[in-house]
Amino acid sequence: MHHPRPDRRLVFATLALGLVAALAGCATKNAAWVHENLEHTENFHAGTSVLETPPFETAKPHRATLRATARARGPRIGADIELAVRAQLEDFSFLDRVSFSTSSKRAFPVQVVKREPVDCGTTDVSLCDVYEYVTIKLSRDFLKARRTTGFHAKFWGRRDSVLVHVPPQYIEGLLARMENRPPVSVTNEPVPAAPAP
Repeated sequence: MHHPRPDRRLVFATLALGLVAALAGCATKNAAWVHENLEHTENFHAGTSVLETPPFETAKPHRATLRATARARGPRIGADIELAVRAQLEDFSFLDRVSFSTSSKRAFPVQVVKREPVDCGTTDVSLCDVYEYVTIKLSRDFLKARRTTGFHAKFWGRRDSVLVHVPPQYIEGLLARMENRPPVSVTNEPVPAAPAP
């Protein structure tokens, strides 16, 4: 009895679709993934312990993370949480303030960590992009209120602005570790963009 051979194009198309679906599944970063992939560092001399999320996929080409620093001794015992951003720009923008999607037109000052040119293999730094490193402290209550929606933070400077979306699963993954509990599932609901200050 003769069995018809399947069309090779159909077989390859089916395999390609399966591969795309598998890769899309791997690319989905849920709160449990964030919880398991937090970077933990300790400084025994300073008495600090730091938890940092992996970089948000939504921030490219910039790099943004949530970071919690706990202090076991000294005048400021407790934990500080901050949004840390490394903005990649064509020229220095001198980022110095941030507005959030829920705060009307109010802008808050940021902590400037450093500004530096990107090493692009030439001595003419005018041809290279630049990095601006800034942080903004966030309260735990602020993050708890946005653990199911995430939020936008728009960093402003003299020449340019940088928009960062903080996904809810990164908030939930960090808070769950800080609260010593398993993370709950959250969905990424859209939130309005941050207004100009």
